[in-house]
Amino acid sequence: YCQDKVATSAANFLGIPMGSKAIALGGSYCSIDSDASSIYYNPGSISRKSKNQFTLNNIDWFLDSKIIFIAGTFKINNTLSLGSYITNLDYGKEEITDFDNQDGTGTYWSANDFAAGAALSFNLTNRFSIGGTLKYVTQRIYNEKSSSIATDIGLLFSSDINKFNMGFSISNFGLNMMLEGKDLYQKIDLAPESGGNNETIVAKIKTEDWPLPLFLRIGMSKTFIVNQSIDVMYTNDFIIPSDDAEIFANGVELNINKMFALRFGYSSTLNDYDDEYFSMGFGANLFLGKTPVRVDYTFQDKNLLGQISSLGLSFNY
Repeated sequence: YCQDKVATSAANFLGIPMGSKAIALGGSYCSIDSDASSIYYNPGSISRKSKNQFTLNNIDWFLDSKIIFIAGTFKINNTLSLGSYITNLDYGKEEITDFDNQDGTGTYWSANDFAAGAALSFNLTNRFSIGGTLKYVTQRIYNEKSSSIATDIGLLFSSDINKFNMGFSISNFGLNMMLEGKDLYQKIDLAPESGGNNETIVAKIKTEDWPLPLFLRIGMSKTFIVNQSIDVMYTNDFIIPSDDAEIFANGVELNINKMFALRFGYSSTLNDYDDEYFSMGFGANLFLGKTPVRVDYTFQDKNLLGQISSLGLSFNY
């Protein structure tokens, strides 16, 4: 769909929502500052946190592929915070076949996407914060590999009195990516119909460079206090990607006694293909010894693509 610029970028995995809680809320997380996974959506949010945080998430992605997402934040003082994250998408491995070995050659190929980022965030005032992330991105398929450096920048406005947040971020502004590897070098015969010429000239297959997918996120969230035991948070993001149509994401979280949460999300891509997804999940605050632990589980229906699930563990320390 050329008007939406679909499939015109490298490293498309950078657009996959990360973090079990964020996925349950439909990926609407630009204005949320409740856990370490917010660094992925808005690096300006992490300086608002009152404690150091760590989160580990496992996502069962499509066709038996898996995503590991790890993020952590560290408060230097009341104004300044550091953060980092790692995301790894493993596509698994498959036996190689060729014309003479239809049942397999005994060797295997694999593919992997990886990104690691480090962020710095500080409070401009008691309401506004700003942050930036520098990250390394790489993709590998069999013996070919491509890598790039990119940055994110984010702003967050937080009103503690009204329980209202606004977030803004730009993600993946960086260098183009181009595959390189030994399989691109092939022996060729420039004149196969003629004799007496060199049949083993080494040529390199030319690959094109592709830009990273840019994401502009604008989000708002509001928490409504029902009573002393129950509060409800509504969040929505408007996302403008460089390689697809615009995305409208919404999420609702029902929090009970600050111990248990039910979450529902809806995400719709504004194209002609009815790309709309529903998600739901829960979170529970438990104790591992004397250490508080939050367990998050999410289920999402991707329609024709199938279902995915995610399990996350988060710690404050």
